[in-house]
Amino acid sequence: MTTNNEALTKVHLATDSPLTTPRRSSDQPQGVSGEKARRRKPYGQWASAALILATIGAFCWTQAGNERLDWASVGQFMFHPAILKGITVTLELAVFSMLISVVLAFGVALMCQSRNRVASAVGKLYVWFFRGVPLLVQILIWFNLAVLYPTILGRDTNELISGFTAGLCALSLAESGYMAEIIRGGIISVNKGQTEAGLSIGLTRGQALRRIVLPQTIRVIIPPTGNQFIGLLKASSLVSAIGGSDLLTQTQLIYGQNFKIVPLLIVATVWYLILVSLASVGQYFLERKFNPEGASSRLSFRQLFLGRAAVPEQQSALIRKAGQP
Repeated sequence: MTTNNEALTKVHLATDSPLTTPRRSSDQPQGVSGEKARRRKPYGQWASAALILATIGAFCWTQAGNERLDWASVGQFMFHPAILKGITVTLELAVFSMLISVVLAFGVALMCQSRNRVASAVGKLYVWFFRGVPLLVQILIWFNLAVLYPTILGRDTNELISGFTAGLCALSLAESGYMAEIIRGGIISVNKGQTEAGLSIGLTRGQALRRIVLPQTIRVIIPPTGNQFIGLLKASSLVSAIGGSDLLTQTQLIYGQNFKIVPLLIVATVWYLILVSLASVGQYFLERKFNPEGASSRLSFRQLFLGRAAVPEQQSALIRKAGQP
């Protein structure tokens, strides 16, 4: 009897223990709940943001009243015909170089991934060389190509390779080395099982690459490609070293005559920031178009709330579509 009472006492103590009895909400101490902790005001962020804004505002205020800066000249040359011509050349260099480099990079990336050892070695050598030599050196080599080859196809090399042509060749080849690695990374990111699935339904290896792998590769390489284009846009200013008629070249020509160096450099800075901002906006919409999450608004209600299940369905549909004649 005594043993049973001791056992009941132990059970009673165990059930009343604070470790086993769930705490009621009314027993929780006030003022330390997780809900109140989440409502804590980010005073530190507000203070740091106010400090940064005050610093930027003070800098802008002092420069706005700086008579040596000559803001009137900045406004005068902002839309000068020579500056606008330089902007056009800068855009042409960036866009054409990017297009040429992407075409070259696709071929080089496929060579690097080839089972042919010679092709793979040539592709890797190409990437190694054009990524290793500085861009300015490549521009100078192309501009002085006449030293090695006075004539090309029966024409004077100096007439054939102008400043714009030399810059275009150097930018395209240098950029293709970086883009080849980006595209190769995109190809590697696609699961090999999808290629094998394409082969199992009768596709050749080239058809599986073109219809299954490359569409998914494009989605992966778009963000770094947009980043590379912005870098190429700014790198085009190196063409000014050989008088490539770009934005910086036109700026240097103008301040070489009127000696208003800082106002003209501010004009070039503003225009480069505008061009880069526009390129960033274009990159955002391009990523949104090819990103499956960005396209979720066009999916069905079930796919929208079962997004993870929608991806294999899209891949299966892609494989079925690739198998169609």
